[in-house]
Amino acid sequence: MITVIADDLTGAAEIAGICLRYGIDVSFGIDAIPEKVATINIIATDTRSMTEDEAYETHFHLAEETISKTKNILFKKCDSVLRGHVLIELSALLDAEGKECVLLQPSNPQGNRCIKNASYFINDILIEHTGFATDPDFPSNTSLVKSLILDRVAKEHTIVVNTGVFNEIYTKGIFVPDCGSVEDLSKSVNLYHQDMLIGGSAAFFEQFLIKMKLAICKIKQTEHSFKSNYLLLSGSTHPQSIEFSKNLKKINCPLVVFPETLLETKLDKTALKNFINEISGIYKNKKKLALRVSNDVIQLNKSALNLKTRMSLIAKKLIETSDIEELFIEGGATAYGLLDELHWNSFTPIAELASGVVRMQYNNDPLKHITIKPGSYQWPNGLLN
Repeated sequence: MITVIADDLTGAAEIAGICLRYGIDVSFGIDAIPEKVATINIIATDTRSMTEDEAYETHFHLAEETISKTKNILFKKCDSVLRGHVLIELSALLDAEGKECVLLQPSNPQGNRCIKNASYFINDILIEHTGFATDPDFPSNTSLVKSLILDRVAKEHTIVVNTGVFNEIYTKGIFVPDCGSVEDLSKSVNLYHQDMLIGGSAAFFEQFLIKMKLAICKIKQTEHSFKSNYLLLSGSTHPQSIEFSKNLKKINCPLVVFPETLLETKLDKTALKNFINEISGIYKNKKKLALRVSNDVIQLNKSALNLKTRMSLIAKKLIETSDIEELFIEGGATAYGLLDELHWNSFTPIAELASGVVRMQYNNDPLKHITIKPGSYQWPNGLLN
């Protein structure tokens, strides 16, 4: 069996989607080992939004608990462009397992995210010349993979990061091989041996499953379409997300954005109560609703945290007072915030609706389902009606 620890919810769901693609038994927990034991056990965290110390402690304790209960192989799911506390989280898992070597492959060649000559490219453009250079939390100020990992670390450490081409790996440190194709992904995974920790992108995890002879044959996925009893939450400002929201009127799904009174630094509780009453009425009338903070970038002190918290409070109240059965959420931080507010932490993945778009059943209430995806991914055509 394999336990996957991810630093965000949508990345964890993407791993679940790959398992479903091959008919592999998979379970899903948030900040905890899944209650149901499966061939692949996924633990989603939100450590990309935490401090380095918090990210280390979270990963160390989860790994320690996993090791004490099972003999599972640990796989560290990281962002394909290395955002987050990658080195810190890897060091936590190394400490927990007592290992000294990591095989890390973040590339996703099919998504045109490749490492060539130890530099990261997006669509054949150096990452420092793409939109990732202005990421608000983890900007890519360089294209050198080694620097992308090391420059984001404030804590003292002794881990050496090695990049380039490798024929074998038996020394200490993190090793990130060049990778420009799916064939290179396969070559990378063949460097793995049991004395090392393995981690990387969802694409690399798929190759790992193939190497472990768990991913043998893809199965046909059933198409899904939903007409009512759903709530769509969008925490993404990606252009594709905004465009999708604007097109919701074609399927008679009301789109509501936060009023100006909820975009202030100080929360107006009366305005919040009035807004919840308003959208509750809209949902009861239409039996479906889409909710966004705004279609613009909000300039608000600690805006990401404040607005995520408000979105979670509003959605929780709506879910508790209505017959909503399906939740569709864009963005890992948005999804994590709501599920944390609801205290939902144990799921069974049941369908991959598209690449990176995964539907899961809430184990404590089988009538409730959640479908999540990264903001930059697209919802499948015909999903909502």
